[in-house]
Amino acid sequence: MADLEPRDVFVPNGFPVGDTNVFADRGLAQADLQKAMDRGFVPLVYGSYGVGKSSLVLRAALPWKAKNNQVYVESVHGKSLSDIFAALLEHLGYEIVVNKVSSSNRGGSGELSGEVEGGIIMMLKAKLASTIKREWAKEDSVEKELAVSSPTDSRIVRLCDAAGLLLIIDELHRGTPEFTRDLAAFVKAYANSNCRSFRICLLGTENDPNRLVLSDPGIGRTLDEIQLKPITQSEARAIIEPGMKALGISIPEALVSATVQAGVGSPFIVQYLCLEMAERVRRDARTVLVKSDLDDAIADYARRKAQQSILRYKAAIETTGPKRYRKQVLHAMAEIEDEYVTMDALVERVSARVGEDTPSTALSGPLRQLKSKEYAEILRDVDHPGKDGRVFNYSSFSDPAMKSTIRMIASINVDNLVK
Repeated sequence: MADLEPRDVFVPNGFPVGDTNVFADRGLAQADLQKAMDRGFVPLVYGSYGVGKSSLVLRAALPWKAKNNQVYVESVHGKSLSDIFAALLEHLGYEIVVNKVSSSNRGGSGELSGEVEGGIIMMLKAKLASTIKREWAKEDSVEKELAVSSPTDSRIVRLCDAAGLLLIIDELHRGTPEFTRDLAAFVKAYANSNCRSFRICLLGTENDPNRLVLSDPGIGRTLDEIQLKPITQSEARAIIEPGMKALGISIPEALVSATVQAGVGSPFIVQYLCLEMAERVRRDARTVLVKSDLDDAIADYARRKAQQSILRYKAAIETTGPKRYRKQVLHAMAEIEDEYVTMDALVERVSARVGEDTPSTALSGPLRQLKSKEYAEILRDVDHPGKDGRVFNYSSFSDPAMKSTIRMIASINVDNLVK
């Protein structure tokens, strides 16, 4: 397979679902996802940015894609639930005849956008019309609307079940409160429909699944929350070593370990670094990777992909002072595996970092500052699930991507990587 191009193997800009793409098995999370889909539950896959949520789900969806039964909604940004229904019906090829209009006008044409209201009425016909066109002629014209119903209408579910569709909705963290509310109603309709073949899978970049889907007793029995954590060292190796081998490139053990560390638990970063290194080797007509290949790849990633995050980090930390507690807090937050960090955990980790006991009173001020606009709101309080207010004594990163950025910063010198 040495005739493969690096981009045939490493795909940081896409999903590793091709035959030649390298993909690491995600262990328990992957097994839980498959079990949920087999049993008709609705998996809610959540976790930090770049941990491979979409890749994991789309790999599991390959049997549906092979049958052309997959409907993938890349993002819910700016969308309503009716847009999701439209995507499903477009895939199925349906439209609805609302009423007939008699007209004797000649020439000209007009457009009428489909209204999303009411229930499914009249009849379903083949071929979707996402924009209603009226062609004027002697004979009767027909106004058509999308066959879209209310969020709880089970008829949409039955159509999808009959066709054996898999609906994947990604980037739930970008949904509006209205969308989140309507999605919960639709999931409840799905739960009450006892589907045999229709499946739904939800994804979002968030540390808290309750921020992605409205908590409701009616859907709790159907949702299967699956947290995808950063990849382990063995999972990172399962990307690096088979991928380089497929390209006929030799990578020394020390460089494998260094790439795993630089990848900071993100399959996206690991794939990016591997692609950069492999392309450099091919460009120089070499077959063996060296340390400078990784150094250059890391610098390239920091410059092109992480510059804004690095700038936010540098704006938030202290540049003077003996302890620099804001910096210590951020690095402690990034080092701790838990997404929600208590003050006690911060005290323990910061004390270890500075080499002396640190009281919580010394950290409360810097912690509060890191949650303010003045310091880029890098951290936030943890919202109480299903209630107003926060969970006392817990903190989390506002942007899940920041954790991996700070972990990378800890392993490299960023001073010369930001313009």
